This record gives sequence, C-alpha cells and structure tokens, in this order.
Amino acid sequence: MFLGLTLACALLGFVAGLGLPRPIHVLLAQGAGPGPPSPVAEPVVAGTGRYGPLPLAALTGLVCALLAWRLGPGLDLLAFLVLAVAGVTLAVVDVRTLRLPDPVLLVTLATGLTLLGMESLALGDFTAYRRALLGGVTLAGYHLCLAALFRGCLGMGDVKLAGVLGLHLTWLGWGVLITGAFLAFLLAGLTAGVLISAGRVRRDSRLPFGPWLLLGALGGVLCGAELSRLHLAW
Repeated sequence: MFLGLTLACALLGFVAGLGLPRPIHVLLAQGAGPGPPSPVAEPVVAGTGRYGPLPLAALTGLVCALLAWRLGPGLDLLAFLVLAVAGVTLAVVDVRTLRLPDPVLLVTLATGLTLLGMESLALGDFTAYRRALLGGVTLAGYHLCLAALFRGCLGMGDVKLAGVLGLHLTWLGWGVLITGAFLAFLLAGLTAGVLISAGRVRRDSRLPFGPWLLLGALGGVLCGAELSRLHLAW
C-alpha cells in the first residue's frame, strides 16, 4: 500500500542498524554483572560481534519496513521507528545481561510522548493520545503487579518497557494492546518450555522477558486490530 515509504523506512532502518553495535557494546559493558549471562545469550552475542553489524541492520530494516507498511505516513510512524531501533538495542542487551538500560527506555518514552502528542495536535484530536497514556499506565501497572507477586520473574526494566510499549500500542487501539501483551506471554512461555525440555535452563533460571515484550508488541501492531475485530465478531 505504501511501497515507496516502506522501502525508504527499510533503508533507514538498515542504516540505523549498522550503527547499533557500538552503543550496544557500551551498554553491555555498563550492564555486565558478576553473574553468568542469560542461557540464550550466545547466539545474540555472536550475531552482534562475530558476524559484524549486518544481522542487526537487516533486523532493524525489516522491522521498520513492516511498521511503515502497516501504519503509513505520519509522526506516529516516526515514533514507532524510534521504538524499533531502540527495541533491537534493548532486546540484545536484555538477552546478554538481563537488564534493560534506563537511558534507552527514557529516551524512547520521551520521543513517543512528544511525537504522538504532535500528531494529535496536528490532527486536532487528542482521543488517541489520552487512550495511549492510559494504556501505558495500565500495562506498566499490570506488569508491576506481576513483578511484586512473582519476585524474580520480572524486573523493573520489564515494567518500564511495558509502559513504553503500552503507550505506543494503545495509540492504535485497545485491541492492539491486548494482542501484544498476550503474544508476549505466549511466546515467552513457549520459549521457556522448549529451553527447559532441552535441558538448557532449569525451572528457576532467570530468562529475559524484554525481547518477548517487543516481539509481542510487533505482532500486536501487525495483526492486533484484525484479531480483535474477529474476536468481537465471534
């Protein structure tokens, strides 16, 4: 539908991805703890180091292209593109260190609030913006409750990321938010089950949740509206 825009955003994402290895390695150095890395860290470390920046560039370009194809032109697309670049960075760092750096989260949140607010101002309608603010608080609050009830399963970085993602997803609708949150837990559960069955981790092992939050959010953006309409029709 937006072929030219999609290709342009794919190229933009690819170029942005080429520059990610250096800040990722800086964040990895800052976030490295005394304990062992995540059990699923090695493939990601290999992809960001041994094979150079191309895997990150390809991934970032693909995500940006999908977002452009789905959303079309607008300042909200720019907010989602910033989220895409930040999301790739956060996913790699979380897999390696089980941490989600505050500077990346705060910049992404501030950018989203600003660009989505500017889009609302340009449209003269703040309905979606108010909904987005409520959605961000709701998803962050939900994950905060989970973190308090099941200590060690979720960290405060996951809670903050949930707030950032909730802001962006609910901008598109409540159905998108619900779909994204559901997919995140589904994918995380399936992955944990496979790793436990394969003997890679134990039941009490800590696993990164940020990548699944991000992947679930992408799924929500791509198909959340359609799935929610199908559910309502059923």
